[in-house]
Formats: sequence, structure tokens, C-alpha cells
Amino acid sequence: MAADLRRVPVIAGAGQWTNRIEDPAAAPDPFSLMETVAGGALASAAGRVAPGDLTHCWMVHCLSLRHGDPATELAVRLGATAAEARCSGMGGSIPQWLVDRAAELVAAGEQPRVLIVGAEALATRRRAKKAGVDLQWPSAKGWPDTWPPLAPDLGVHPVERAHGLEQATTMYALIESALAHDAGHDPEAHRRAMGELMARCNAVAATNPYSWFPTRRGADELTTVTDDNRMICSPYPKYLNAVMDVDMAAAVIVTDAATARSWGLGPQEVAYLAGWADAKEVWHLSARPAIHRSPALAGCVASALGRAGVDAGSLGALDLYGCFPSSIEVARDTVGIGVADPRPLTLTGALPYHGGPGSNYVTHAIANTLEWLRAGHGDSVLVHGNGFYLTTHSVGVYTRRAPDEAPVPDEGLQDRLDAAAQTLPVEVAATGPGTVVGVTVPHDRDGVPGAGIVVVDVDGARTVARADRALSELALAADVVGSSVTVRPARGTGGDGGNLASAAS
Repeated sequence: MAADLRRVPVIAGAGQWTNRIEDPAAAPDPFSLMETVAGGALASAAGRVAPGDLTHCWMVHCLSLRHGDPATELAVRLGATAAEARCSGMGGSIPQWLVDRAAELVAAGEQPRVLIVGAEALATRRRAKKAGVDLQWPSAKGWPDTWPPLAPDLGVHPVERAHGLEQATTMYALIESALAHDAGHDPEAHRRAMGELMARCNAVAATNPYSWFPTRRGADELTTVTDDNRMICSPYPKYLNAVMDVDMAAAVIVTDAATARSWGLGPQEVAYLAGWADAKEVWHLSARPAIHRSPALAGCVASALGRAGVDAGSLGALDLYGCFPSSIEVARDTVGIGVADPRPLTLTGALPYHGGPGSNYVTHAIANTLEWLRAGHGDSVLVHGNGFYLTTHSVGVYTRRAPDEAPVPDEGLQDRLDAAAQTLPVEVAATGPGTVVGVTVPHDRDGVPGAGIVVVDVDGARTVARADRALSELALAADVVGSSVTVRPARGTGGDGGNLASAAS
């Protein structure tokens, strides 16, 4: 018996745009970018749906705007005044999370017509600041009510922040060190592995017309430190880091398969969302038993694939969240994709090369998934959205053919994960012998290495410390994950100098 198409969620249309105007006075503002891609998405949905027909207008959080109610402003500009207007919270998982919420409406039989749209114009903001240009962009006082609410600590524990472990550049580099150790790689072997992985992503971005950096670079160029490719946080030089200062926008239309067909879209002109799942990991990175593994992501992947009736081995392609190599590696390993597997790991190009427009990258990934399936390149794609530091995950399995049964949400997934989760205590000031769990060495803009940052197991608990000079130098030359260290209070005014780690003698 065929599925009830009124309860099968689909992506019915998508639009993307990248601003190439460098003059900040002439460049479009984020609202204009979103209007452009919303129009493209509506046209892509057979051109049969008008803005006034939308039931929901959900806007992905935008760092570029200074507006207290941007979603309502956008809905008014689009002529979607009857639509429910909401602004999302922040995080790389948000676009897929919003699609999943729309899918729940479809599963309930509501037959919604949902626009999900986002944009960033951080490049224009940066250029305007440098040129002293006052951008006359629409604004309104206040801070938008976000859905879900913004996380108060943005996923960073106080001891992590106190030791400089609070940016994505340091967090993901730290995760990378644990991955390298687990693979048995010395620094040179792991440099080659990262280069080969990211060169695959770069090749996709080089042919993507919306990429911010459509320049083809080989594995060695991506990983060799030069004046143009300075080291940021070991082992990541500049070309392996996500870039948020871009001007990009993307939008998708979510509805049910029956409505899409009523618009004139053929059975294989939509992307069927056959399975989806969302989950949160143990909130702070340093509290996780294995910082390079994510049980929450594993749960999402298993649930989404299982409900879609799709085996990982039969996926035609994946679009794994690619802010840094470690994000892709963790997701690839979680899905069970081998290093030599030739299937695409991204249809978009990853954030260092396509560009990482704030929280909106995955909207581009979903748009590219629709295009890939419509073109008949394969029958199924897994899309992964990742927020903060492998902290929030959203996974969607998209297919070219309608599922045999209408998919339903996995409402108990988070409860099962929480019941099984193991969380280590994190101590602000731990002392004594310990074992390195992860390490990175930040470099300044001149390429000079500073003090390393280490996460350490100490007597059944975790802490974060600055590495002394000898340990920092050793971490640049060898694998120190798993090695013994001694943690002690660092000297500082009032005794608040934090923790210092030294290699055990």
C-alpha cells in the first residue's frame, strides 16, 4: 500500500544567491538577499505558489542584522503577511532542524507551505567597517525571540573559556588531535589525511557557482603552511578553517508530496524527506568521555536511516557538516563511510571553500541536495547539520522516490540518549598527574605559536590547562594525546592564573 502523500514531507523548491558586489554602499542587505532567494525557491516550486500562500515564514538566525523582529519584517517584505513568522536560534544544525519541524507538521496532516530562509552579509559589514561606510540597512531595536532559545553559554564551560578554549578554531583543532591519535597518525601522516579529505571538498566548491572561494587547491596546498596559509590552531592552517565573512543566502520550500503534485511538480521533481532526527550531545566538550565521538550523532544517523528504510551503504551521497576536517571525519566515521569510499561527502563544498554563512550553511546543502536528486545523480542523500562543537545534531535522509510509508518523528530519541549518556565531572582547578585527552597550539597572526591548550583527565575528572613551553613545543612535533602530564595552578594575580600542564618527568 502506497504512503499517504499528504503526510510525506518534501522539499519542493530551493533558491541560492551569492553577492559579488564589493562596494559596501552598493551591496544588498540581508533582507534583500533573502527576498532574492525566497523568490527563487518559489519559482523552483513550479512557480505555482505565491508568497501569500505560505503558512509559515521561518528565518534562520542572521548575525548581520541589527533587528528586533526580522522574521516579521521579512514576511511583510515578501507579502507573506498571513504566515507564521519566526526567527531561529543559532547553530549549524538549525536549517535541518527547521525542516524537521516542518516535517512534523506534514506528518500530522496539516499540509503546510513553509519557507525556510536565511542570509548573511558579514563580508559587506567587514568591508564597510574598513572603509568607514555607514550601512543604511533596515534596523529595529531589541533582540529577536528565537526558536529554540539561544543557549546562554554557547556550549562553552567556564574552565574552557578561562584557558582560551572558546572558539570553533580551537575546539575543532582539539578534536582533531584526538582523531589523529585514534588513527595512529604522526603529525605528517595526519596532515596528508586531512589534505586528501579537504581536497575532495574543495573540488566540489570549485565547481559550485555559489561558492565564496571557487579556487581549486590540492591536498598539499591546503595543508602546507605559507605566508598566505598561516597556521591558526595546530594542526589547522588557514585553508582548513571555516570562513563566516561571506555574503550568501539560501531558501527552501517544505510541504507535503500531495500539495507539491497539485502545484504541478512531478514525482521526481521533489526531494522526499524519508527520515529525520535531532539530538543534543553532552553539552560541554570537556565533559565527554571521548571528545572525538558523538553518541548523539550516532543516534540521529541510526534513527533517520532506519525510519527512511535506507542503508548507509546504499546512500548515493552525503552532505556532512564541514566547518573543519574533524567535523567531517567524526560524521563520516559515525555513518560508517570508509576513507577510500568515493561517494561525495559534500554536495556544497564545505565551509572553508563554499563559505560558512553563519547558521545558514545547511540551507545551501539542502538546496543542493534537491538539485542533485532532481538531476537523477542518485536515489538518496544524507544531510548533517552540526551546531556549536559537535553539540547539536540534525540529520535528514532525502530520497528521489516516495517512501513506502509516511515517515513519523522519533519522539523518544533524546530521552534514550540522555539515559545512556556518560558525563565526566569538569574541575575548574584540578591538580596532580593526568593524561592528555586533546591538545591544540594557537598561533598569532605572524605565525608564532603560543601556549598550547590541553584537556586532561585528572583523577577521574576533567580539566583544561595551558601547556608550558616544553609541552607546547612537543605537541607541535609529536602526538602527545595519551601522554602523562602534571597539572598545577599557574601563577596569576590573586591566584586566578588558571591551570598549567607540564610533561611528566
